[in-house]
Amino acid sequence: MRLIHHLPAAMSGMIAAMPGITAVETLPHGDERWALPPDADILFVLKEDGESGAARAAAAPRPKGWPGRVRLVQIASSGLDGYPDWLFEAPLVASSAGTTTIPIAEYVLAFMLAHAKQLEQSTLGHSRWPNHWPSRAEIMADPPGTLEGRTLGLFGIGRIGQRVAALARAFDMEVIATRASAAPIEGVRLVPIEELARRSDHLVLAAPITPATRGLFDADLLARMKPGAHLINVARGAIVDTDALKAALDSGRLWASLDVTDPEPLPPGHWLFSHPRARVTPHVSWNSPETGRRILERLMINLGHLAAGTPLVDVVRG
Repeated sequence: MRLIHHLPAAMSGMIAAMPGITAVETLPHGDERWALPPDADILFVLKEDGESGAARAAAAPRPKGWPGRVRLVQIASSGLDGYPDWLFEAPLVASSAGTTTIPIAEYVLAFMLAHAKQLEQSTLGHSRWPNHWPSRAEIMADPPGTLEGRTLGLFGIGRIGQRVAALARAFDMEVIATRASAAPIEGVRLVPIEELARRSDHLVLAAPITPATRGLFDADLLARMKPGAHLINVARGAIVDTDALKAALDSGRLWASLDVTDPEPLPPGHWLFSHPRARVTPHVSWNSPETGRRILERLMINLGHLAAGTPLVDVVRG
């Protein structure tokens, strides 16, 4: 089978060693990224980051003869946004959902612990104690918090949300969640989104971006959040209304830890770079030394299922 991919060319050798692969080529990047050849058997595709990448994908013309002889499109990401709509006309399309669950969940926990324990403020040389060792009285004047007994709210409780819930329960947190379906999750109480906002000490956004979730956390919903609450977004930046978030942070009501933003990437000078109540990282929560291996393993597993005629893992079409 001929396989063509978007990954770094250095990975071609590993892909070529997979069973059933007879030829491997790399796909172009930039403006030609979505000029996909319909004469390949397998396409292993990865979207571009940022708004410009999403715009190019949305505007990409359907290749002549698409989907041609393509048997499988394996997406090298968990999310399905940022790809051309026509891509999903292939006979089989599968995602890499679950391959980044562990690093993202651990990132959420790191955000919560850093916030509760005031790690940045308590580090010598920073704003609280810029050039001296604090006295016991100074230390006791503003003690760090704890996760024990606090309420974690999860907006979205798929693989990432469930992993975060398991970690949170190990810290004796109460876990509540809002999800699209009513299927129960052990140790998690499902609540309406208004209650989620009202009760959460740490509120984690881990749902996909859809027309229903885009801009959902607007001024009204942010105003319903508990004063002093900590909003964590590892999903998509556009779930939160950025202007409404700025107003909530400016007022001193909320804190935010964001691995995703709207816009993304942030332009130079954007207010989020320096806001004292916001912690922002450049969409890196998914990354770990194991991420690339897990994504390649997903491809190999699905190639095996395709050859055997058995159901693929995380099929989104077919």
